[in-house]
Amino acid sequence: MKLLSTISTLLLASLLFASCSDTSGQIAETNNADDTAAATEAVTEARWKDAIPEGTDLGGKTVTMHVRGNENTMLEVNTDAETGDILNDTIFRRNRDLEERLNFTLGIYEGAGWESYSQEINKIRSSIAAGDNAWQIVSGWGINITPLALENCFYDLTGMPYLDTTKPWWNQSTVKELTLGGGMYFATGDVSVLSTLGGAYVMFLNDTLSTAHDIENIPALVRDGKWTMDKLTEISRQICVDLDGSGKMDDKDRYGLAIDKYNSTDSFYTSADIHQIKVTDGIPAYAPDQERLVKLMAYLEDYHTDGVTVGTYATSDVSLQFNMFINSQALMIVRELDSARTDFREMTDNYTILPMPKLDEAQDSYYTAAYNGASLWGIPADNPDTDSALIVMEAMAAESYNSVTPTYFSTCLQEKYARNEETLEMLNIIRNSLYLDSEYLYMGALGNTCYMPRDMVSSKKYDVASHMAKKEKNILKTIEKTITAMEENNQ
Repeated sequence: MKLLSTISTLLLASLLFASCSDTSGQIAETNNADDTAAATEAVTEARWKDAIPEGTDLGGKTVTMHVRGNENTMLEVNTDAETGDILNDTIFRRNRDLEERLNFTLGIYEGAGWESYSQEINKIRSSIAAGDNAWQIVSGWGINITPLALENCFYDLTGMPYLDTTKPWWNQSTVKELTLGGGMYFATGDVSVLSTLGGAYVMFLNDTLSTAHDIENIPALVRDGKWTMDKLTEISRQICVDLDGSGKMDDKDRYGLAIDKYNSTDSFYTSADIHQIKVTDGIPAYAPDQERLVKLMAYLEDYHTDGVTVGTYATSDVSLQFNMFINSQALMIVRELDSARTDFREMTDNYTILPMPKLDEAQDSYYTAAYNGASLWGIPADNPDTDSALIVMEAMAAESYNSVTPTYFSTCLQEKYARNEETLEMLNIIRNSLYLDSEYLYMGALGNTCYMPRDMVSSKKYDVASHMAKKEKNILKTIEKTITAMEENNQ
């Protein structure tokens, strides 16, 4: 990890002095041209890190990608024009340069967004079954696209030519976690930087509140391995107060932590290093970690049912959660890392970005959940020309690692949206601890075990043993069905 961090730092240093324009499109004319030119020059010096043979020519063909139709998942794949925003323009140049280098045209099909993506899955399934070859590559929504692998809708990428999943532009946790039954049907990494790194769940800490109320230095706790659920609870209690003097605590008052019952809860599950599915030689088995789950749920029960005592405010209204943090009514909030770019860029108070806490100090490391909305790339089984798709996937991934990720991580997050030096250090910890788990990515095929915490929070029933006993039969049945499907795929 230290080696990777050092390499990452050296790579990112070349872009350190470029700056992001505001996402509102308001461009500072004085420096923008120089910044863009400097970033372009730095990227060009280290071009083409992939192993695609020199002179590879795709003959002018169009390679069409099916892309989930949400803003970030579309942007990370393609943009139609340069706008002066350095992230947008880096992605635009990546695609145009690759098209010129490999002599192909990148086609983009914008599918449905998350709200109706289940219907899009039916469309993808039907098209592949009909042999339409409508899309040569699919960049799909993690938890929704993976079930199609068990229906023989995607090629097994294991051992495919041109695609080198040992390279750093493919997230190494997913290379392992997406391999089931000996087959790896999807990959992700720097090609999906906004939905993996940008979609990572982190904590935002209001520095103004922290300083005003003499809160313990949390980045120092992180650095010393002592940022834990206990510390989170202890600090949250300190700042909780009835601001309006109404005699009751509500959304007009101040809390240590504002959370929701869904994504926030899921992110604690990953950061606590809890696993209930064990994959051995590609075969999944139910192996619940009941002791750690019981410990986590004790904290979450307090957060969601006894918020006044422990200093938390739980809500299903994400907009309210955002507003409470922006308006200094919450010391901390659990949100995606990309919120620094999209939601908090105009925030008046300074903030620090933190990794999610460990369950306890005995935990070996921090774990940052790259949420199950991460885009996974695969090749539909009705594509007769896998080589062209593989070449484009590998080249785009390598060039994303070489140019897009440094622009996003160093130039945008670190230079534009990091409010202090400690956030720079915390961002490196977050990036190096990014983790995607098969328990999430193949959740439907593995009995939805990862949703146990949110299910208990939603039902307000926190008896872990009872909940697990109730779910066990269905989990085992689902996993058995999945293993059977994998065996049939390999015949």
